[in-house]
Amino acid sequence: MSTGRLRAILLLIVVGATFAAARTSLADDWPARPVKIVVAYAAGGSGDIVARALAQKLTESLGQAFYVENKPGASGNIGTDFVAKAAADGYTLLMASDIQFAIGPNFDPNLPFQVKDFAPVSLVADVDLVLAAHPSLEANDVQGLIALAKRNPGQINYGSTGPGSTHELATELLQQLGQFKLTEVPYRGSGQILPDLLSGRMQLMLLGVPQTLPYLHSSQLKALAVGALHRIRSLPDVPTIAEQGFPGFEATNYWCLYAPAGTPPAIIAKLQQQTAHAVNGNELHERFLASGLTPVGSTPDVLAARIDRDSTKWASVLRDMRAREHK
Repeated sequence: MSTGRLRAILLLIVVGATFAAARTSLADDWPARPVKIVVAYAAGGSGDIVARALAQKLTESLGQAFYVENKPGASGNIGTDFVAKAAADGYTLLMASDIQFAIGPNFDPNLPFQVKDFAPVSLVADVDLVLAAHPSLEANDVQGLIALAKRNPGQINYGSTGPGSTHELATELLQQLGQFKLTEVPYRGSGQILPDLLSGRMQLMLLGVPQTLPYLHSSQLKALAVGALHRIRSLPDVPTIAEQGFPGFEATNYWCLYAPAGTPPAIIAKLQQQTAHAVNGNELHERFLASGLTPVGSTPDVLAARIDRDSTKWASVLRDMRAREHK
């Protein structure tokens, strides 16, 4: 080997070692200032609650302030795009909903951001859905609902938070599998649906468990099924949709943590470890369960795989729904 070639190889080794040391040092020093977690929805929702609870625990464990900034608008797209264009230095993060990455790109291919603009960190919490009905509905389970809907096609109304929402697509999937038809009534938000559901003007909806629990406990609403794959702790006596004739059926919202693409892997690893530790710690774990959330915590690969899987599932449901609408 020539002297020049040997020098070049040694130089590459030194540069590589220096670069690796610099990235390790960067992770060791991070966070050196406050870290912002963007929630692309209004304050008070489940994502906001999850983000603030996690921010508190990360502040305690990492010794720097983590704080939440709400940037609502355009169905979450404004806040999401803000983080996509932020510096990839670990100081701007996104508490994202599955809707933003598993549904949004299928519904609107012209979004100002793409999944590749983000680095996955960890799943944080599932927001399990419950098929909740007004007590006057003459059905107490999924099979009873299907039978009732087939006897009265199009006469049972269900609420959704609009086109491309999990509520719409999950209910559509159930209709496709059960071969029955409900009438969708879109609202701007689930908070607007609840008054109509409680009064009986709206008959049915797949709603998040946290916002529905008080009304189920007071018998102002009744639960026909939960959308999770397995029964959930907060509603242990309510069977899943999967148990009621549709094996493998799963429909949940979930919240997950992302950083801008290009964030140093060492920072991602440190953030993921601390997030998983916080979510699985006794305090946060119990707080989530008590409010109807299911704590998760995962590796970046597990989060990316779940987004890919759900994106494929909801794309298929959306195609079938659009085909049915144009018949």
